[in-house]
Amino acid sequence: MMRAIGTMALCAAFLACAASAPAQAAARPAKGKLKIVVAVKGSPTKGVTLRCSPDGGTHPHPKAACDVLRRYKGDLSGMHVPKSNSCGPEVQPYAVVVKGTWEGKKVEWSKGYRNACVMKAAAGALLS
Repeated sequence: MMRAIGTMALCAAFLACAASAPAQAAARPAKGKLKIVVAVKGSPTKGVTLRCSPDGGTHPHPKAACDVLRRYKGDLSGMHVPKSNSCGPEVQPYAVVVKGTWEGKKVEWSKGYRNACVMKAAAGALLS
């Protein structure tokens, strides 16, 4: 009798796992997984992770950052500082490196900016 109960419990556990497997298999991989590193001359380097679709990671504003990536379809070389920016001439160099994947394609991008204002004018929430 105890053996039958044990067998039934094992079968129930197996069926429960099998029933949840299709739901897990149906989950889509993230559209993008990136590591963003920002270095400021004279300050510690800071890094965050960003995951898009679903949006998340350690980035302070993942949805807004992912919206920037979606706008450029993951091609960060399209980001430029608008001519109408109101950034001042002060110089405090920022260096940015972004590495990861977007829709299965490798992303490796880096750029230097004159100051934080110029960096944010070009990349918005992605580099905030």
